[in-house]
Amino acid sequence: MNGRPRRAAKPTAGFTLIEILVAFAVATVMLGAIYEVFANGVRSVVTIDHYRDAVLLSESALDALANVPITAGDTTDRIGIYERSTRIRPRPDLVPAGASFRAVPYEIEVQVGWHEGIRLRFVSLSTIRLAPPPA
Repeated sequence: MNGRPRRAAKPTAGFTLIEILVAFAVATVMLGAIYEVFANGVRSVVTIDHYRDAVLLSESALDALANVPITAGDTTDRIGIYERSTRIRPRPDLVPAGASFRAVPYEIEVQVGWHEGIRLRFVSLSTIRLAPPPA
């Protein structure tokens, strides 16, 4: 050997395999978290849209009964993915004892339900309306 001192090998520029694997693992975890947040946001928007439509259907059913004679009973209809049930029943318990009214209070309840996956969701609105007693 010649009398020259040996120099250390120059480190090569670039990343090692371990550094690349760690970077991919971190990127995978971050992308998974971002995907989960995005998916939850989309689900929330769909749920909010369904609730909005259900409330509109309930309100329209109550509005439709505003100017028609009231008769006690139950009705059900289907509108797209929604099932709307309307229940009208007299509520004589709301009249004070000994009072003489020419009108009877009726409770009108509208329930709109739909399936979201395996879950049943619904919106229920109700009101009290005075109407002439049944003949």
